[in-house]
Amino acid sequence: MRKWLKKYFIPHKENDHQPHILRYEATIAVLSFTLLIEILFLYTTLYIFPGTNFLSAILPDALVRQTNETRETANLSSLKTNPLLEQAAKLKAEDMASRGYFSHNTPDGLTPWHWLEVVGYRFGAAGENLAVNFIDSADVTKAWIDSPSHRANILNNGFTEIGIATAKGNYNGRETIFVVQFLGRPSSLLASLPQAFAQEKEPAINESETFVLTEEPQEPIVAAQSLEQKNLPEITLAVVEKAATSPRATTNLAFLTLATIIFLALALKIFIKIEIQYPRLITNGVIMLIIIASALLINHYLAVSQIIVL
Repeated sequence: MRKWLKKYFIPHKENDHQPHILRYEATIAVLSFTLLIEILFLYTTLYIFPGTNFLSAILPDALVRQTNETRETANLSSLKTNPLLEQAAKLKAEDMASRGYFSHNTPDGLTPWHWLEVVGYRFGAAGENLAVNFIDSADVTKAWIDSPSHRANILNNGFTEIGIATAKGNYNGRETIFVVQFLGRPSSLLASLPQAFAQEKEPAINESETFVLTEEPQEPIVAAQSLEQKNLPEITLAVVEKAATSPRATTNLAFLTLATIIFLALALKIFIKIEIQYPRLITNGVIMLIIIASALLINHYLAVSQIIVL
């Protein structure tokens, strides 16, 4: 292994001070790998996900996990999945998908709490977050966290339960996945706790291409905190789940790892034997870095450049 690393990364007499990682053959291999990964990413996000139910089927669990990870970093207790909240979220998502709107209130004026009443979820506190037009679960969570109102919902210590659902539909002429996140606390917890009614705020609605919306929580209260420990199977599941539901993050990790290797090889080539330089090798390294950076910028534009948080 040491001999292989020296051959490919360290300029010395045996490789004629030309590390193999920067030679023409390796450059072609790296560029081919980069192109293959980029094509796979684009094909998955632009064709496979929109044409199948794969992402919408596994997305809710990923978003629940990411929401709880965010809460745990703030030393808040994890939210427990409630089937009624999931059912309410599914009804709301399917209604938006079938009728082609994106708003907290339906076109005929029904509020988010209507769906909780339909499924029989009696709440003491409730909140709603929405998202549409995305290709990566991590981008949805980040958009929510970057918005003060959405972040307040997710980090509201008065919420104890969560339900997330998705539905495929068409919005503004684009095939997309609607995401509904309901957060709540059953009304039974209010028996011995003071009530504090939060002022309702009208959700902002914008007709731009990508949206993330929030509905202000009602009656926020303080609840007890308890962190759940993760075992090895849960960690493994989280890794596999992240790769499947966060294709951009997974692709970026591959590209950044590759770029770091190339950058280190380039630095070693330049500074270890500074009096012996091969401009062709340096050019190869720079070209590889430019191509990788271009792929990262393209993926960023496709995924997040049009996201609007309201």
